Amino acid sequence: MSSKNSAIVEILPEKSGSDSASASGSVSAFASASTVNGGNGGNGPAHTDGMDVALQFLNDNKDAALDSDSTANNSTGVDGGDTGFYGAHALPPATLRKLDCVVLPFLCMTYLLMFLDKALLNYAASMGIKQHLKGNEFANLSTIFGAAYIFMEPIVTYLIQRYPISKVLGTFIVVWGAVLACHSACKTYASLMVVRTLLGMFESSSAVGCIAISGMYYTKAEQSARIGFWATQAGTGYIVGGLISFGFQHYHGSEFTSWQIMFLVVGLFTVAFGILTFLYLPDNVTNAWFLSTAEKMQVVEHIRSNQTGLETKKFKMEQVKELFCHDKLTWPMLFITAASQISTGAIGTFSVTITGTFGFSSKETALLQLPIGAITAMIIIITTQMISRWGNITLVTTSMYIPAIIGAIVLISLPLSHKVGNLLSLYLLYSGSCVITNIYIWNSCNTSGYTKRVFRNAITMIVYNVACIIAPQMFRVNNAPRYIPAKIGLLVTQCVCIPVQLYVGYLCKKENQKRDAEQEGEKKEKYGFTDLTDIENRNFRYIY
Repeated sequence: MSSKNSAIVEILPEKSGSDSASASGSVSAFASASTVNGGNGGNGPAHTDGMDVALQFLNDNKDAALDSDSTANNSTGVDGGDTGFYGAHALPPATLRKLDCVVLPFLCMTYLLMFLDKALLNYAASMGIKQHLKGNEFANLSTIFGAAYIFMEPIVTYLIQRYPISKVLGTFIVVWGAVLACHSACKTYASLMVVRTLLGMFESSSAVGCIAISGMYYTKAEQSARIGFWATQAGTGYIVGGLISFGFQHYHGSEFTSWQIMFLVVGLFTVAFGILTFLYLPDNVTNAWFLSTAEKMQVVEHIRSNQTGLETKKFKMEQVKELFCHDKLTWPMLFITAASQISTGAIGTFSVTITGTFGFSSKETALLQLPIGAITAMIIIITTQMISRWGNITLVTTSMYIPAIIGAIVLISLPLSHKVGNLLSLYLLYSGSCVITNIYIWNSCNTSGYTKRVFRNAITMIVYNVACIIAPQMFRVNNAPRYIPAKIGLLVTQCVCIPVQLYVGYLCKKENQKRDAEQEGEKKEKYGFTDLTDIENRNFRYIY
């Protein structure tokens, strides 16, 4: 067969399990380009929307792929068996460091700015922004942000599916930075509602984009640590936000107030970072400017063991239908997201207000947000490292609800005069808030099929923002300063998460055992880049 007229395509398994079939190539085989959506008559690689970009890359570099494939067929897995690329292709440390030094900083800064830019409203509460508001209007500003986020999320997901993800993400960051800077010109409730709506729409790209990019470069075990690292920037955001708020409270000008200058400066910084993201963040492994062709090949083969593929630009409605209608894990996970993140929406908007009810001054309140950042970062780092090293995401996540439950009980019970006790209890609530990081990891590791994966991330963020819409409305003016009904709501939502979390873990374990029994004694075929869903690909195994 002429190598000029060939394209690398994934082999589907045959039930016969003959030796000749496996000998033809454990991972890929050469087929005529005309068989891949009609080919292109030998005038270059057969690029199609439906083909995973990893296969297109392998097609363009077929000679290197053959060398890599022969090497992989001689590799030995951790169990001593001949596993090829199926979970046994180790990435050279130098290449992994390149990924961590280039891709990871973009994800970290994106998430930090997303969290910081959204949370600036919280800090502005102690800097005079409430002078322009009355009644429940401050809570409404948070609610409209979440509503706009929900409205835009499906559109963003489609754009990420169809277009280069770095260009979509970079453009949205630039626009949301500009909108954030426009907060500085707002002096009325109506104008603040407009900019909060726009901010919610354009920030909707951040989390879903970061999760998608993490799955493109890292294996499941590596994703736990990396997602944990960029999600830790939520804690960094608290620290940075507290310091920025404290610093700008010392500004006294005639034209602009301190909170207006704060929004302007952070907004302009966000615009600058968005431009860098647009220019320098690669769309995926295959066009990573900082990797050589050989290194790109190493990464592509390294992530094959995920059984999730790399990236496919064809939208597949059947995968969306499977997500909502046939995946028994979808709705329990959405319930966990909604219930666990009620606390995020509540304390994310009202932590400064709640801290103020304990009797602290505005400057003290700003500084007391710094430990929140440290606590959040510590919880995320510890739990994600535990998941990365020992697995058992179910038990790790379940344990995170317990401190939040204790914190809610103490907040309900203690009078406001007990400053230290109330403050420490407020800090404990953030343990339940950090569960969202584990949900990111679960989504990335337990979902295959590119369309299904990006839409699972999208609906997770939609439900997350539904929780963030509901939560601020629990804090009604007539319940101030103790807000007992809201605190009871936080207690109940954390409690109900525990049995549902254990149920999801049980379902995953049961499904893995079922698939192990189906394939007992059979050689596993490699579906890595065929864009099958986790339900279709019987080689896929869930983490639990």
